[in-house]
Amino acid sequence: MPKILVVDDIPAIVDFSKEFFEDAGFDVRTADTAPTAIAAQHEFKADVILQDLNIPGGGGTHVYETLRAEGDNVPIIFSTGKPETLGDLTKMVNVSALRKPTNPDVLMAEVQKRIAASQAAAPAAPPPPPPAAPAADERPMNPNPPPPPKFPR
Repeated sequence: MPKILVVDDIPAIVDFSKEFFEDAGFDVRTADTAPTAIAAQHEFKADVILQDLNIPGGGGTHVYETLRAEGDNVPIIFSTGKPETLGDLTKMVNVSALRKPTNPDVLMAEVQKRIAASQAAAPAAPPPPPPAAPAADERPMNPNPPPPPKFPR
Protein backbone atom coordinates (compact mmCIF):
# COMPACT_ATOMS: atom_id res chain seq x y z
CA MET A 1 0.00 0.00 0.00
CA PRO A 2 1.56 3.33 -1.03
CA LYS A 3 2.04 5.92 1.70
CA ILE A 4 1.38 9.65 1.37
CA LEU A 5 1.95 12.48 3.81
CA VAL A 6 -0.48 15.39 3.28
CA VAL A 7 0.66 18.72 4.72
CA ASP A 8 -1.65 21.74 4.76
CA ASP A 9 -2.89 24.17 7.39
CA ILE A 10 -6.41 24.33 5.93
CA PRO A 11 -8.46 21.55 7.57
CA ALA A 12 -10.89 21.23 4.64
CA ILE A 13 -8.01 20.53 2.23
CA VAL A 14 -6.46 18.03 4.62
CA ASP A 15 -9.81 16.25 5.13
CA PHE A 16 -10.55 16.09 1.39
CA SER A 17 -7.02 14.85 0.57
CA LYS A 18 -7.09 12.24 3.32
CA GLU A 19 -10.41 10.81 2.14
CA PHE A 20 -9.44 11.04 -1.55
CA PHE A 21 -6.19 9.11 -1.11
CA GLU A 22 -7.59 6.58 1.37
CA ASP A 23 -10.38 5.79 -1.11
CA ALA A 24 -7.65 5.20 -3.71
CA GLY A 25 -5.88 2.68 -1.43
CA PHE A 26 -3.21 4.88 0.13
CA ASP A 27 -2.05 4.85 3.73
CA VAL A 28 -2.38 8.55 4.66
CA ARG A 29 -0.83 10.66 7.40
CA THR A 30 -1.40 14.38 7.81
CA ALA A 31 0.38 17.38 9.30
CA ASP A 32 -0.43 21.07 9.49
CA THR A 33 2.96 22.70 10.19
CA ALA A 34 6.51 22.31 8.95
CA PRO A 35 7.80 20.81 12.23
CA THR A 36 4.95 18.27 12.43
CA ALA A 37 5.49 17.37 8.76
CA ILE A 38 9.18 16.68 9.38
CA ALA A 39 8.40 14.61 12.48
CA ALA A 40 5.68 12.70 10.62
CA GLN A 41 8.06 11.85 7.78
CA HIS A 42 10.69 10.61 10.24
CA GLU A 43 8.14 8.20 11.71
CA PHE A 44 5.93 7.36 8.71
CA LYS A 45 8.46 7.28 5.83
CA ALA A 46 5.94 8.32 3.17
CA ASP A 47 6.45 7.34 -0.47
CA VAL A 48 5.43 10.88 -1.47
CA ILE A 49 4.63 14.15 0.29
CA LEU A 50 1.86 16.46 -0.92
CA GLN A 51 2.29 19.81 0.79
CA ASP A 52 1.23 23.40 0.70
CA LEU A 53 4.00 25.93 0.22
CA ASN A 54 2.73 28.32 2.89
CA ILE A 55 2.44 26.35 6.12
CA PRO A 56 3.22 27.57 9.62
CA GLY A 57 6.54 26.80 11.25
CA GLY A 58 8.87 27.60 8.37
CA GLY A 59 6.90 26.81 5.23
CA GLY A 60 7.02 23.98 2.75
CA THR A 61 10.51 24.87 1.59
CA HIS A 62 11.74 24.37 5.17
CA VAL A 63 10.34 20.83 5.08
CA TYR A 64 12.06 20.24 1.71
CA GLU A 65 15.42 21.66 2.85
CA THR A 66 15.38 19.77 6.15
CA LEU A 67 14.55 16.40 4.60
CA ARG A 68 17.13 16.82 1.82
CA ALA A 69 19.81 17.82 4.35
CA GLU A 70 19.01 14.57 6.20
CA GLY A 71 19.37 12.55 2.98
CA ASP A 72 15.64 11.88 2.54
CA ASN A 73 14.87 12.28 -1.18
CA VAL A 74 11.16 11.46 -0.89
CA PRO A 75 9.22 13.00 -3.81
CA ILE A 76 7.57 16.27 -2.76
CA ILE A 77 4.64 17.78 -4.62
CA PHE A 78 4.00 21.39 -3.70
CA SER A 79 0.33 22.27 -4.01
CA THR A 80 0.04 26.04 -3.96
CA GLY A 81 -1.90 28.95 -5.36
CA LYS A 82 1.38 30.52 -6.48
CA PRO A 83 3.80 27.86 -7.80
CA GLU A 84 5.90 30.60 -9.40
CA THR A 85 7.04 31.62 -5.89
CA LEU A 86 8.93 28.33 -5.59
CA GLY A 87 11.62 29.59 -7.92
CA ASP A 88 13.56 27.32 -10.26
CA LEU A 89 12.27 23.78 -9.73
CA THR A 90 15.11 22.36 -11.79
CA LYS A 91 17.45 23.24 -8.91
CA MET A 92 15.34 21.19 -6.50
CA VAL A 93 15.63 17.41 -6.17
CA ASN A 94 12.57 15.23 -6.82
CA VAL A 95 10.04 18.09 -6.65
CA SER A 96 7.04 19.16 -8.66
CA ALA A 97 4.40 21.84 -8.21
CA LEU A 98 0.68 21.94 -8.89
CA ARG A 99 -1.49 25.05 -8.85
CA LYS A 100 -4.42 25.12 -6.43
CA PRO A 101 -7.19 24.34 -6.94
CA THR A 102 -5.98 21.10 -8.51
CA ASN A 103 -8.10 18.75 -10.57
CA PRO A 104 -8.19 15.45 -8.59
CA ASP A 105 -7.30 13.42 -11.71
CA VAL A 106 -4.23 15.60 -12.32
CA LEU A 107 -3.28 15.31 -8.65
CA MET A 108 -3.54 11.51 -8.66
CA ALA A 109 -1.59 11.25 -11.91
CA GLU A 110 1.24 13.37 -10.47
CA VAL A 111 1.34 11.37 -7.23
CA GLN A 112 1.47 8.06 -9.12
CA LYS A 113 4.11 9.41 -11.51
CA ARG A 114 6.31 10.57 -8.62
CA ILE A 115 5.99 7.27 -6.75
CA ALA A 116 6.77 5.24 -9.90
CA ALA A 117 9.81 7.38 -10.72
CA SER A 118 11.07 7.11 -7.15
CA GLN A 119 10.69 3.32 -7.12
CA ALA A 120 12.43 3.00 -10.49
CA ALA A 121 15.36 5.05 -9.20
CA ALA A 122 15.65 3.14 -5.93
CA PRO A 123 18.50 0.64 -5.79
CA ALA A 124 17.40 -2.92 -6.27
CA ALA A 125 17.48 -5.23 -3.29
CA PRO A 126 20.73 -7.15 -3.11
CA PRO A 127 20.54 -10.75 -4.31
CA PRO A 128 20.17 -13.40 -1.65
CA PRO A 129 23.42 -14.92 -0.42
CA PRO A 130 24.48 -18.24 -1.94
CA PRO A 131 23.67 -21.35 0.06
CA ALA A 132 26.23 -22.15 2.71
CA ALA A 133 28.77 -24.81 1.82
CA PRO A 134 28.35 -28.05 3.75
CA ALA A 135 30.58 -28.51 6.76
CA ALA A 136 33.66 -30.66 6.28
CA ASP A 137 32.06 -33.61 8.08
CA GLU A 138 28.81 -33.37 6.10
CA ARG A 139 28.45 -34.86 2.68
CA PRO A 140 25.73 -33.51 0.44
CA MET A 141 23.06 -35.97 -0.60
CA ASN A 142 23.43 -37.27 -4.09
CA PRO A 143 20.26 -36.27 -5.98
CA ASN A 144 20.89 -39.22 -8.38
CA PRO A 145 22.00 -42.15 -6.24
CA PRO A 146 23.28 -45.27 -8.04
CA PRO A 147 20.83 -48.17 -8.43
CA PRO A 148 20.82 -50.75 -5.64
CA PRO A 149 23.24 -53.68 -6.11
CA LYS A 150 21.91 -56.92 -7.59
CA PHE A 151 22.57 -59.95 -5.41
CA PRO A 152 22.60 -63.50 -6.81
CA ARG A 153 19.67 -65.75 -5.82
